[in-house]
Amino acid sequence: MNALTISQTKEQTDLAVSVHQNAQIVDVRLARAKFAADRPAIALREPIEVSMDFKAKRIEDTPAQLVVEVSFRLTGLKKQNPSKSRTTVCIECTFEMSYELKAGFNPTPEQVSAFKDGNAIFNCWPYCRQYVQETIQRMGYPPLILPFLRVQTKTSHQGRKLQKPE
Repeated sequence: MNALTISQTKEQTDLAVSVHQNAQIVDVRLARAKFAADRPAIALREPIEVSMDFKAKRIEDTPAQLVVEVSFRLTGLKKQNPSKSRTTVCIECTFEMSYELKAGFNPTPEQVSAFKDGNAIFNCWPYCRQYVQETIQRMGYPPLILPFLRVQTKTSHQGRKLQKPE
């Protein structure tokens, strides 16, 4: 698995930083989790292709606190043939991050959106890495070290279709 990336525009990063400068983490908790896996002796006969995705949402709105939920999903697939694959490992975990906001700071919806889709995911990543690594080992699989979570600024051409020169 390659490094995972959070991509935000310069404007989104600036909005997220405005929240970051006016907040501090006060609590992190594992809100939900589920996992399943084939027996390692069977699953490890062939290579497993591992992928990961994540999403975040705001779950509480109070003047003094921002609470964000970040969900991660790791999937291990075995290619049985070119047109078919089968899930051999799946781990889902959702963390709830509570941030105390400075008195008088009321973030806009745009600021919260940028923060939850950037900083909050980044803040949860170490907890996710630990949970996944421990769970994988408890299932009897060899240790899996998840890659860095990288943050990058979107450039103006990202997300646009490239056109062939005439």
